[in-house]
Amino acid sequence: MVSVEFKIEKGDNRGIFYEETNRCLIYLPMHEDLNDLYKTISHEIFHFCFDKAGEAERMDEEQEEKLIFQLQWAEHSL
Repeated sequence: MVSVEFKIEKGDNRGIFYEETNRCLIYLPMHEDLNDLYKTISHEIFHFCFDKAGEAERMDEEQEEKLIFQLQWAEHSL
């Protein structure tokens, strides 16, 4: 199970996933609107899904980020 926590202070990231604790932190001030916030939540949940499926071990960080980008924009690409 994954948990999502929201922070009201600014961070260096918009969101981050900690695989050790299955926890996502979302930094609210780093977002422009709700759609932006939803994209970050989805982005961090994708990290969780890849980790649980064992796929995170087979990708480096750049590959994982690129795949998430493609998944999030797939609807607009078709």
